[in-house]
Amino acid sequence: MNRPRFSVPSNTPASPAPPRAMTGWRARLAQDPIPKLLREGSPAIVARVRRDLIDDDEAPSVADVWAYKEVQAYAKKFGKTGAFPAKAAEKALGPAPFAAALSTAKAIDRLADLGVRADEGPQDTPLHRAAAFLLGSQDEDGGLADLAVGATPTDKAKMAALHYQGWALSALCRAGFDEDPRVEKGFAFLLAHRQNDGGWAWRGVRTDSAARPSSHLITGMVLRAFAASKKRRSSREARRAAELLATRFLQPDRYPDRKASSHWEEITEPRQYVDVADALDSVTSIGLGKENSGVRTAEAYLRGRQAEDGFWYAGPSGKLSAEEAEKERETSLWLTLRVLVMLRRIN
Repeated sequence: MNRPRFSVPSNTPASPAPPRAMTGWRARLAQDPIPKLLREGSPAIVARVRRDLIDDDEAPSVADVWAYKEVQAYAKKFGKTGAFPAKAAEKALGPAPFAAALSTAKAIDRLADLGVRADEGPQDTPLHRAAAFLLGSQDEDGGLADLAVGATPTDKAKMAALHYQGWALSALCRAGFDEDPRVEKGFAFLLAHRQNDGGWAWRGVRTDSAARPSSHLITGMVLRAFAASKKRRSSREARRAAELLATRFLQPDRYPDRKASSHWEEITEPRQYVDVADALDSVTSIGLGKENSGVRTAEAYLRGRQAEDGFWYAGPSGKLSAEEAEKERETSLWLTLRVLVMLRRIN
């Protein structure tokens, strides 16, 4: 006997699969942007998400990332000497050697963002040449002479600017040069010029005395280097400076450089000077967590800046119109990735 065949009527929608419940640190997000990052992000962003946020054992290797078109296109911008072309912003801060060194440090930082390292993958790359260029001006005391700059572009500098040296060492450590002896000398230079309170100030420009209070701008940029160094982030000096910086979150600086507390809220991507996202990244990498009131304050502030679409946006408030948000989408993807890495670490 033939049995009747039953089928779902064409006008009856299929039942959607139940959404997967978020667990762990992702459950605490107002919205989870990871699916959007995986869908909308460039190959480099997707690789970072797979490696840093969802622990994908099959995430692309460093050698794979080097082959991405966006990475290759960026790497081609480095000159034969390893220097990265300086833009107007760098040229406005100091003489040509300073502009070239700062621009190259920023470019190394960006390659680290993209997901490449010198100690993995190919060994003769623009990254290796850029590091050689940046470290080529190192003095016997460990300071990078090309990063010496005064309060104005025409002022004669007494020594390498501590904050720019910190930025450069941070980029080098993130890019895989943590064990380089020249990097070790660079850290010795930073430690030799600490303030008595455990932080740093702009020596040779704002003060020549270790007894003066530290600047959170200078401390934050120096602390990046310790946060990026696996062998130094757990040091007593790094911990003391991190605890000091955490007391300054959303407070005015002690010195005229970016003195207003509103500068904390001017979040940039890629990172530039100290803002609340950059500083929180550093202090939590060093080991401060929710037991610290400054970390709780900064985390709550960052959570409050998540937009309705789930992303974080740069700028003083992070609030943009739909048209502005569309223009800033690529930047927001990178910033959102950076914030999520922090929130995962804290939680």
